[in-house]
Amino acid sequence: MSFSSEQFVSKLGSLEDSQESIAGASKWLLSQYREATQVAECWRDYMKKKSVNTRRKLLGIYLANHVVQQAKGRKIGQFQEAFDKVAAEVIREVYPDLPRDLKKKVKRVADIWTERGIFSAQVLKEIQATFKSEGSTVSEEAVPLELRKLVSSWGDLSKVEQYKQTMRARFDKAAESLDPSSVVYEENLKTVTRIGQSSKDATSQAIKMREARISALQELLREEEKVLDEERSGMSEIDIILQSKNPRDSNQASEDQDLLPTYETGNDGDDDEDSSDNDSSDESKDGISTAKRQSEETTIDGLAIKRSKIASEDAIEIPQEGYEPQNQSTGQTAEEYEGSPVVTSSIQDLLSKLAN
Repeated sequence: MSFSSEQFVSKLGSLEDSQESIAGASKWLLSQYREATQVAECWRDYMKKKSVNTRRKLLGIYLANHVVQQAKGRKIGQFQEAFDKVAAEVIREVYPDLPRDLKKKVKRVADIWTERGIFSAQVLKEIQATFKSEGSTVSEEAVPLELRKLVSSWGDLSKVEQYKQTMRARFDKAAESLDPSSVVYEENLKTVTRIGQSSKDATSQAIKMREARISALQELLREEEKVLDEERSGMSEIDIILQSKNPRDSNQASEDQDLLPTYETGNDGDDDEDSSDNDSSDESKDGISTAKRQSEETTIDGLAIKRSKIASEDAIEIPQEGYEPQNQSTGQTAEEYEGSPVVTSSIQDLLSKLAN
């Protein structure tokens, strides 16, 4: 009977965690010793698939162990040579993804290979190197409690997953074998129904465990995001403090303060008054000088009368009602000089200028 890779994969998919199941599949493989290389390669490809769960990969290692040990006892060297080429590669690929309890079982199998010299020294050395590199990772004590709970739940889920896969395989096989024409069809249907219910129960349990694990992961994610925000805020605070302590920024602030105008208390009014006084003084000086340049002096009977051209309207004093112009020298009014042509002329000139 020739070797069939599809049949071998089917046997790997239906393996159960029992001595009878492993021994039965091993017996069939030993009969295919002429195709030992093809058997080993098909086993390697199956073990490297990501879709195959970890429990089933452990069963695949159990099967390979049984085959090579039986082959050695029966002097069938083909299997030792064929699996010697792929064993280290498979262990290196599969071992890191296994739960902690399954890793212990794989190491126990590898220790048996080393003790009995199942494979070559180089292959055994490579397998042990895989275990050592895995052991150099962080110890369990250093893992946070929340992650340890997740790892533990992962192992429990793997067990449920294995049971679920087994029951589903049994259900598919039983359902396929149902024959409606059989006289015991109803009894067989009841049996298939019970197997299907067991498969549903296992699947339901796996779903609940996954939901609980997803919830735990989401809570852990929220906690990590909270801590992340706090750490980012802390970095921003450090930047602000360092910027405030930067000497260049401090010197620049001092220079900016020096550029601002400074005032002396109580000098605001004085400055305004001084400015007003200065302006008034300047205007007065200009007016006086102009008046001096434009003044004409007339002497009448020993009296000096000045006629000035006033440069600023502010300097003009409008005479009020009853105003009587007075002689600056004698203090006499215009009535006393009434009839004097010179005085009358002077008054008329003044009124004429005021009108203009």
